[in-house]
Amino acid sequence: MFNPSNAARGWRYRITATVLAMAGVLATIVVYKHYIMNLHHIHGDKLLYLAVVLIFFTGVFSFVVFGLLEGQQRRLAEVNNELQRQRDILQGLWDATGVVASLPEMDGVLQRIVDVSRPLFGAEYAALGVLNEDEPTRIRQFITSGLSEEMRKAIGDLPKGHGLLGEVIRTKQVLRLADLALHPASSGFPPHHPAMTSFLGVPLLYRGVIVGHLYLTNKHGGFTAQDEMLAQLFARQAAVVISNARLYQGREEWATVQERERIGRELHDGVLQTLYGLNLALDFLLDSEQSLSDTAQREMTRITETLSLTMTDIRMYIQSLGSSPVDFQVAVKDMLQRSGGLQDIQLEFLDSEYLSLNPELIHDLVMSIQEAVSNARRHGQADHIAVGWKSPEGPYFLVWVKDNGVGFDATISPRENHFGLTNMQRRTEQWHGEVRLQSQPGQGTTVEFRIPKIGDAQLM
Repeated sequence: MFNPSNAARGWRYRITATVLAMAGVLATIVVYKHYIMNLHHIHGDKLLYLAVVLIFFTGVFSFVVFGLLEGQQRRLAEVNNELQRQRDILQGLWDATGVVASLPEMDGVLQRIVDVSRPLFGAEYAALGVLNEDEPTRIRQFITSGLSEEMRKAIGDLPKGHGLLGEVIRTKQVLRLADLALHPASSGFPPHHPAMTSFLGVPLLYRGVIVGHLYLTNKHGGFTAQDEMLAQLFARQAAVVISNARLYQGREEWATVQERERIGRELHDGVLQTLYGLNLALDFLLDSEQSLSDTAQREMTRITETLSLTMTDIRMYIQSLGSSPVDFQVAVKDMLQRSGGLQDIQLEFLDSEYLSLNPELIHDLVMSIQEAVSNARRHGQADHIAVGWKSPEGPYFLVWVKDNGVGFDATISPRENHFGLTNMQRRTEQWHGEVRLQSQPGQGTTVEFRIPKIGDAQLM
């Protein structure tokens, strides 16, 4: 690209060299005429003195001119290095732009951008802060480059948008510092944080909206005005990359939601309605047909229970396909309403910690509760059943089903077709939990599910 300042500088070098050459010739003539020309009458050969003068001034002239050429060569090398750096930055921008196709997940795009920026600007550390959409003065994500995993763990919580980083967020302006500790907004570093001096903070602006901030620190010799200009160019392109990645991600999520809703509608309008009609027909047959043998009644009852469990399974799956989270208490009420009503049910939800449960765990708990309630009604002949939840201080979530039915001797393993304990144990053990059973003849039955609080496996 043509640069007028570089062209003017080249002409200055040419004019200077020409003037020096002319001055050298003129100086040679003057010195020879006034000081050397008459010496040959005294000391001899005229040409010898002329040669001495020419050699001397040629040497002086060469020294000066080659010094100028060397300076110009250094300047050209610096310009070439800067051009190469700009090409590297543009290539980095191109690489970051291509990330959208290869890394559709937003975290991958952000990490790639910050990893590209750090070596391009010669920074020891780099970070990309993504703002909270609901509270745009606070950082929602903070992606780093240059920090090892051990360093990140030692530092602890990542910044939220206070101190110097918050200054960049509030002002929405580029901030370039030789020593960030000297800035009035600097609030220092937490323990185990690496030392940082030079700083360059740049907002990522796309169509008038700031999508994040790029932070660069610890460049040897400090960041220059040229770094600031190129960082702004990089930030503008990075903002486009992030916005495109968000658009891509939004389209993917929309397509996924549409497909999940389609599957949910087909399950609800097709399979679920068919099973519901079949279950009603079997219930009507059991109530109206008195000539059925005891064996036939038991098998048909078992079939209706299995159908009811299957319908609950499908309904929970449909809820999990939805875009909104599954509410455990609502799911339990919905299941009980469809499995015989709530007239004999008392709900005892003692806190709201269940709102953070994993939908798959909710599914297994609801299915287990349905099994226990069905057993209490059909086999325990209970007319009052309590279904409860609690998240105590200990390491377990607690869910229970307690009835006032006929009970049984809990020291004797109940038959599977009467209690379904095996199914409940299988579902609970998937979450490293346990089922506890308490029952005595004439004193009802309590089934307790204990699920360990061991982190993300149980939570959303």
